[in-house]
Order: sequence, then structure tokens, then C-alpha cells
Amino acid sequence: MIGFVDLTHIKKAYFIGVGGIGVSALVRLFASRGIEIVGSDIHLPPKESLPHGIYFEGADAEHVPHDTGVLIYSPAVPEMHVERARAREYGISELSYPEALAEVTRPYNTIAVSGTHGKSTTTALLGKLFEAGGLDPSVIVGAEIAGWDHNLRIGGGNPPKNSRAGIFVVEACEYRRNMMHLSPQTILLTNLELDHPDYYQDLADIKSAFHDYITKAGNEGLLVVNNDDANIRDIIRNFDGSLVRYGVGGGADLIARNIKQAASEQSFDLVWKGTPLGVFATPLPGLYNIYNILGAVAVYLAYGGKTEAIQGTLSDFHGASRRFEVLGTLGRATVIADYAHHPTALKAVVDATLFRYQGKRVLAIFRPHHRERTKKLFDQFVQVIAAIPHMLLVEIYDVAGREPRTIGSADFPMVRGGDALPISSKDLVMAVKAKNPAIDLTYVADLPEAEETARARAGGFDVILVIGAGDVDELAKRLVDQSQG
Repeated sequence: MIGFVDLTHIKKAYFIGVGGIGVSALVRLFASRGIEIVGSDIHLPPKESLPHGIYFEGADAEHVPHDTGVLIYSPAVPEMHVERARAREYGISELSYPEALAEVTRPYNTIAVSGTHGKSTTTALLGKLFEAGGLDPSVIVGAEIAGWDHNLRIGGGNPPKNSRAGIFVVEACEYRRNMMHLSPQTILLTNLELDHPDYYQDLADIKSAFHDYITKAGNEGLLVVNNDDANIRDIIRNFDGSLVRYGVGGGADLIARNIKQAASEQSFDLVWKGTPLGVFATPLPGLYNIYNILGAVAVYLAYGGKTEAIQGTLSDFHGASRRFEVLGTLGRATVIADYAHHPTALKAVVDATLFRYQGKRVLAIFRPHHRERTKKLFDQFVQVIAAIPHMLLVEIYDVAGREPRTIGSADFPMVRGGDALPISSKDLVMAVKAKNPAIDLTYVADLPEAEETARARAGGFDVILVIGAGDVDELAKRLVDQSQG
């Protein structure tokens, strides 16, 4: 970042990574403000997903206009990327996506939704609650939301300069401490455990980062937290600002009680600061979604939201894309896509599926995301996978810019002599089968093999649950599209 960048007078912006979920939201937001858009990506998304502009596939220094006001890039784009280098030659200010998001939201009453799991669902639901309550928020979330412009909602106009006007809800990513760029008035912390082990050394490291982060709320801000999370309770122990707690246990300001799960919905009572609000229902499955709901409702109520808007919003909200998203069928099997890629999230979504489809046969297809995560959380993955009745385990998805440069390095040793990969889904399969030799667990090398195997086995299952970040959702779409198209 080159100093402070005043985005209020920008007339032309260049974006690298226009197909990314975060950058694409800023592209649409800037376009809505009359800013001329130019951008690029290795593979461009469909034309209809982006606003009017000039877009290039691939990277070339000649793509960057000399009169560009600011260049905004995905965090995965390295400093020596040819388009970034050309921008510096022209004296164009550069902002990473997290830095640009911070500048965009600075004039607003910003609510940052943070934590290891549940950020997208909670951010989207909070935006829907504010929308239903007439507060007209702006929202940027890390998943597509029905009824919005993909993953963006633009609220009622821009705030006056140097004012704190209007609500802007954002999903705040913790990778590389990116959330620290923001200046939120409210922080919602959903849960906390070790993730992104290519950056955070251990649990203590990520707790330290979030301890520093919550101080940004300060004495004049608001911190809303999951009171049932032990790691969160630890880092807020000395927090002396305004605090709202939620949970299913005692000692919270917002409590869910009498949780009842049924085939198509779950219901629960809500109690806000000792006052019963009534019985509410949601089509979202699993206890983890009860926590997502509690977090969103707690912020909404803390902002004075009307309780009348809660029931209808919860009933109508079917989640974000790739969050237990029912896509269609393959033969008689329902195909569901989910973004879970951490052992805790994997267990939560599989448990929720098995409960919702009790008595049904469920085939899980999981593609681990990032080799370093798989390595550091290996034992947790083994424990979770060993409890899943039927699974196809796809080779690990390599994350651009985050995988080791050297195979067999000291930081990333070879697991099996002679293999080309430092760690593989094969290692998970072997470890799980060592615990349970009879388990129905099959390794598949890539998505085409996964599709072929899933189609061959689909007749024996009622549900196919496709799980993971990265590109595995394309498999889920192909299973449905080619069977119904």
C-alpha cells in the first residue's frame, strides 16, 4: 500500500483478479459509483457476472492504463506481477483487496464479521435482517446471496465525507491478519481455532492476532461474541469495552433454548437479556447454524432492530452459496455442495446431513484444501473422516501462492519416498484405514475420476454431499447439470 489513498475522487480503477469473490464485489461497487473499470484475471468469469468495463484474460503490463487512479489486487497476486510493476512505473497507488475494503468502509458504521467458521452465512443473514428491518445496509460477503448482486448489497447512498453514516457489514478474513486493516465500530466474533497454518504458527498465535484485533472496537465500539467458545472467552477476559454475548448455555445476553431438529427445519426459543422473544424456525441444518443465527440476531438487536423482522427473515433465509446448498439431483440422489474445509466444519456439515437425512444413505465427496492445512491438522482430519460411513476422498487442492515452492523441504518433508507430492489424500486414506480397515473410503486422483466414480455409485445413495473449498463445487454442478440437462 502506498500511503493513504482517497478513493472518493477516483475516476478509473484497475483490478487484478476480477473473478475472485472479494475483488469482484469491489468491481461492482466501484462501477455503481460511476468509476471506469479495467481489470484482468488468469481466467475471466462469465461476462454477465461483471459490470460494464474492459477486461483482459491473462497478465500483461500493457493492460494497465497510465491514467488509472488506483490498482486493486487479490492478495494472491505477488508484488512482482507485471501489471503491479507497471502501475508502480506509472506512479499508480496499489491496494490489496483487504486494504481497499478498509478504505471503502472507512466512512461507514462498519460491522466486521470475523472468526474461523460461519463468517459468510452470518454476514449474509445479518445483512438480510438489517434489510428486513428497514436499515438499508451495504454488505460484502464471501459467497453469492440470493436477491443480491452476487455477493454485494449496496445500501442507500454514500455517506457524507468525514461522517459515520450508514451501516456496512463486511466479512473480515483473518488470513495474514487481513482483518487488522479495517476500522470497525462493531466486531462480531463467531468462533476461534487454529486455521491457516501456513501463516499462523499455532493456536496461541491466532489467539494473539484476534486479541489485538478486538481492541479495534475500543471503548466506543461494540464486541459481539460466541460465549460458548472457550478460546474467545480467553481473549476477551480483559476486554473493557461494550460487550454482547450469545450462546446456547447460560451467562449470555442472547440465548437459544429448546432447540428441536426436524426433517426440513429446526426450531428454538430466543431469550434476549432475560426477555423471551418467542419461538423461531430456520431451514438451515445443524447446531453450527444456530450459532450463526445467534451471532447475526445479537448484532441486529444490539443495533435496535425490530423483533418483528426476525421470524420472516430466518424462515426465508436458505443460506449462502456453497453452504449446504441443494443443487439438484443425480438420479434419485440429492446433490448438496458445502464449503467446509477444516476438520471442525467437515464434521459439522456431515453430522447435520446425516441427521437431516436420517435413514438415508449419504455419499460424501471431500477435497481437502491446501497441503499445509492438511499436514498441520492431519490427526483431526483422520478422526473426523474415520467416522463418516461413505466417502470419496479427492487429491488435495493446491492453493495458488500458498503451497511450498520446494518439494521435500525441511518445512514440508516428503511423506512417502519417491512420490511427487509432499502430502496427499492417500496419506489420509491410509491413516483412516489403519484405524478402520472396513470403512468405505476411496481415494480418487482428480475431479474427473471423482465424477466417474460418483456416477457409478450414485444409484446406491440418497444424498451426495460434495465438500471443500477450491474447485470441488464444479464437480457438484457437473453431477447435476449433466444429469438434468
